[in-house]
Amino acid sequence: MASADGLAPSRAPSPSFAWLFLGKVVLLFVTILVVWIIYAYLHAFRLDWLGWFYSKLLPLTNGLYALVETYFPSDVKYKIRGAITDDLGQRSIFLLLLTAVVELTLYSAFKLLRTLVAVWKRRRAHAQTPIHTAS
Repeated sequence: MASADGLAPSRAPSPSFAWLFLGKVVLLFVTILVVWIIYAYLHAFRLDWLGWFYSKLLPLTNGLYALVETYFPSDVKYKIRGAITDDLGQRSIFLLLLTAVVELTLYSAFKLLRTLVAVWKRRRAHAQTPIHTAS
């Protein structure tokens, strides 16, 4: 639909690459910080919870062992097995999953907050618009 001057309506400018990149860097930093805090808390005060998570990840670690034993050449198996030992494999998988959950949670919370602020601004602007009545 054309505007009053006959030109196509302009869309709101999208954020620049620099702002989007900066947002991702901030999200990454906050994610790392939150994961570090959660892991430190679990390691210091809830070691039993950490053990429970590790025991639940044991089948996945064993599956990785089976994958390595089945599909990798003999000269590489030793190096790969060293990377997925019981402790290191479960800890790294746990930290990867925790990072994914924290990042998804932070991203969703940010998007929800942004949406709520936009709705609040629209309602506030609409409430301040004078109402004209035809007489």
